[in-house]
Amino acid sequence: MELDSIIFIFFLSIFFNYFLIKKYKFFFLKDIADTEFNKPQAFHEFPAIRSGGITILFFLLLFSIFYGNKNNYFLSIIMLSIIFFIIGFLEDIKIHTKPYIRLFYLLIAGFLIIHYFDIKVLNTQVAFLNNIILSNKFFSIIFVCFCLLFITNGCNFIDGFNGLLILHTIIILGVLYFTNNYNNNNLYISNLILFFISIFISILFFNFPKAKIFLGDSGAYITGIILSITTIQISNLNKEITPFFFACLLFYIFFEVIFSFFRKVFTENKSPFKPDKKHLHMLIYKSLNKNIKNNLKANFLTSLIINITYLIIIFPTFFFYKEKNFCKTYFSFLIIFYLFIYFFLEKKDLKKN
Repeated sequence: MELDSIIFIFFLSIFFNYFLIKKYKFFFLKDIADTEFNKPQAFHEFPAIRSGGITILFFLLLFSIFYGNKNNYFLSIIMLSIIFFIIGFLEDIKIHTKPYIRLFYLLIAGFLIIHYFDIKVLNTQVAFLNNIILSNKFFSIIFVCFCLLFITNGCNFIDGFNGLLILHTIIILGVLYFTNNYNNNNLYISNLILFFISIFISILFFNFPKAKIFLGDSGAYITGIILSITTIQISNLNKEITPFFFACLLFYIFFEVIFSFFRKVFTENKSPFKPDKKHLHMLIYKSLNKNIKNNLKANFLTSLIINITYLIIIFPTFFFYKEKNFCKTYFSFLIIFYLFIYFFLEKKDLKKN
């Protein structure tokens, strides 16, 4: 795919998003709009539609027609995206299912497609994990499936603030692009990543700083699929790069899920499926909003602060991405850094309340 094709797709996606904003009611999609912009905690001033998943899936299918080839990497993204989109879109149009039932559907769909396309992690650099996933195909599929679910649900967790997930995704895809180019240099994957980036930037145009479009559950799920499957593929193709580098790269998304689970179950004694307002980005937002007294400004500033901080703290890994011991130690540092910031903000929030 040439640069002019990427630019053409970007502007086509801009037009597509604009068209959805103006004509979503015409396609009987009125339920994808969030029109409660007068409520106290609203982050937008005009109706915003949860159409990000529609845009991403539409252009994925378009790409498959004109540029796709029959490799397991791309076909698995397409198939997973279609199924996960349907599950997420039902939530976007307010046909709700219980979280654990939705998770069960995602697990079954992920297992079947990962098994069919033989998607696997070839090396974790953790001895006991390698022994399990390399010696038993069932456990190999389960491992990939849980990796997929952690990332897709992590994307859903941090979605909701203007630009937060989209900016984060663009940063990760940018790093994966340069990682692939400077090592394996798989042209097909590089072109596909540039295609992904162009689509996410086109959505960002309508999502940040003021939102007219949200990714929605469907968009967050597809985003998680793109990030997880692409990371696995690049890791498998570049065996000299330590898997802990990719763990650092995806740290914020999946640790948000892990920490939230343990926080709810062991410290708050409640269901891990029950949503709350104690995620890191929400604590940052509350701290900012108490000072600037502006919902919208606090919203997009939270996204900027998290993504700029994230980019700064993972920057050292770019120079040592082949060094297992460094990336493994740095991964531990990221956990400590996250926990320190979280408990500091939580304590500060409790004092003010």
